[in-house]
Amino acid sequence: MKKMLAVVLALSSAPFAAMALPAVGDMVGTNPDTAKAALEKAGCMVDEFEAEGGKIEAKCTDAEKKMWEVYIDPASGKVVEIKDKD
Repeated sequence: MKKMLAVVLALSSAPFAAMALPAVGDMVGTNPDTAKAALEKAGCMVDEFEAEGGKIEAKCTDAEKKMWEVYIDPASGKVVEIKDKD
């Protein structure tokens, strides 16, 4: 019975793992290579970076192929905002 419960719990949590994204306040850094590695580790595959509104904008895609814009404070290297692009 315990094995069955463990299997059910593992399978039911899989969709949530696929939707992982960085969170506001996460430290990703300001160096493009460091920021890309941190964002991709959090589940956001980076397509490009650009400057926008005094922030660093990372355009990325999650595991479900949904587009996201992750804004990074250029002074602290922390995520300050996340928007879906759709």
